[in-house]
Amino acid sequence: MSWYSRLKETPIGVKVCHDIHTMRSVVASLLLVIFQANFTTSATYTVAFVKQQYRRNQCNTRSTSTLCHSTRNDNNDEVQARASSITITAPTSTRRTAMTNSAKCLAAFLVTQTSQTPTAQAAVMVDPDRYGDKELKMATVNVVKGKVHDLLADKPELLSPVLQLSMHDALTYDASTGEGGPDGGIVSLLLGGSPPRALEALIPAAKELDGLRKVLKRTTEITMADVVALAGAEAIETAGGPRLVVQLGKGENKKGGGAAGGSSYPDLGGKGSRETVIAAFRRSGLTERDVALFYGVRVAVEKVVSDVVTVEEEVQEVNEMGEKEVYIPPSTFGGAKDKYGKSIGTLDKAIFVSIMEGAKKKDGKTPDVFYDAAVADVAQTYAKKKADYVKDLRTAYGSWMTLGAQYTGSQSDVLY
Repeated sequence: MSWYSRLKETPIGVKVCHDIHTMRSVVASLLLVIFQANFTTSATYTVAFVKQQYRRNQCNTRSTSTLCHSTRNDNNDEVQARASSITITAPTSTRRTAMTNSAKCLAAFLVTQTSQTPTAQAAVMVDPDRYGDKELKMATVNVVKGKVHDLLADKPELLSPVLQLSMHDALTYDASTGEGGPDGGIVSLLLGGSPPRALEALIPAAKELDGLRKVLKRTTEITMADVVALAGAEAIETAGGPRLVVQLGKGENKKGGGAAGGSSYPDLGGKGSRETVIAAFRRSGLTERDVALFYGVRVAVEKVVSDVVTVEEEVQEVNEMGEKEVYIPPSTFGGAKDKYGKSIGTLDKAIFVSIMEGAKKKDGKTPDVFYDAAVADVAQTYAKKKADYVKDLRTAYGSWMTLGAQYTGSQSDVLY
């Protein structure tokens, strides 16, 4: 008589054997759940094996005959349906054979798992330590924002397109799936040869940022995602907006451009319908307040550009010497706000007063989104100064540029 048979004859042995059978049943059930979640067509043998083990253990724990294997009804309808094409015979294997089969089962599972194609990372990966310590990060910010400011000051007509690029990059985030986000892919999409029609007007701005990034790459490891985010912030600051918080350290775009899930792109330049625009913002987990904030600053930026162009195009007066007066721009010296260059405008709640007046008159210039009741209510709140527009804009821009972000390091190093 074997030691196992002698053990089963003792009171303690009975309990131990029962526990062993119970544990084997639990493990078999757990494997069944795993295989149900990971296999569809390639795991028929595995499901059948686990089912056989489960029935064998149930029969052993109930001390029934081997007929149990052929007469017992399986309570799991899904497993019964999957294994309907398999004939299961009564077990005749030894414990060693059972262990061998279990090893084969586990090996098949591991091979299947490791052979699966890795899913592409759809989120925006952020490593705050990408550019080194705080001093190196600040040096990177100073170089990038300085270059962007010079570009926008020289070509103020790019202010609104650059701002729109940064917003479009953020709106690639899909809140329902967690995919997408501001990873700089909007630039490669526009320069890829077949950009969406709604974005064609932004191609010149995308080319400028792409060229700027190539220049910056000679001295820094800046990613396109960070260039786009910093450029959008600098566009707002150059137009007289507040200094904005920008989280550096985003990785390179790996999707080759385009929005997650193949979404359509709204026209943020003013011609897009309110329904399309608001739906795009909501898809990214944003609200009508975000719509009002973005369109408010977009209108303000365009007004600043219009005023600058008007001044430059004014007929210059002729002085007593017969010479035309030369326009001297404001000093580039200023406070901390002007460290990257002098702002060319002022941005405050007055823009919402102007927007609401235009909407009331239906002047044809007011963006369609402000005829939406919820967006209009937000704009009216800012116009009446019941909320701090500048403060809310600063907070909102930071959240837009981190949609879908997944951090691989510390989040504490946020640069201002």
